[in-house]
Amino acid sequence: MVVCRRRHDYQRGFKLSAAFNVSQHDPQPLRLFRQTLGCGSMRRGGSGGWYWEVNSLSDLRMQLVPFFERFPLVGQKAHDFQLWRDAVRILSNRKLSDQDYRAVLALREGMNRGGKRRHRIDGILRDYTPSPSA
Repeated sequence: MVVCRRRHDYQRGFKLSAAFNVSQHDPQPLRLFRQTLGCGSMRRGGSGGWYWEVNSLSDLRMQLVPFFERFPLVGQKAHDFQLWRDAVRILSNRKLSDQDYRAVLALREGMNRGGKRRHRIDGILRDYTPSPSA
């Protein structure tokens, strides 16, 4: 997923970051993911299930992207992965240009069939003022 959090201390008003999580009622497959990829953390979910999640951008870029390029997902998740992978690559630049910021938001909108989102692209960009060109 591409996470978008309102941050008043950020120039654009929102912090964009990438994350990856898998949930299961049985924690064993998630422990295997964590052990195989050597990253991420486990936590208990509110519904009694378990989550394995990776939030480190370097782990996402160096561990998860190569893993899922080698062992591709299928169906709709394959398409979501491609969009997410592109967002991870852009976010890895650290200093996002206005064009990069908008590109990540556009990629996010295409993921998970639009999904439920607290902050949608139109609301994020409504009050957004691009940084002045140098």
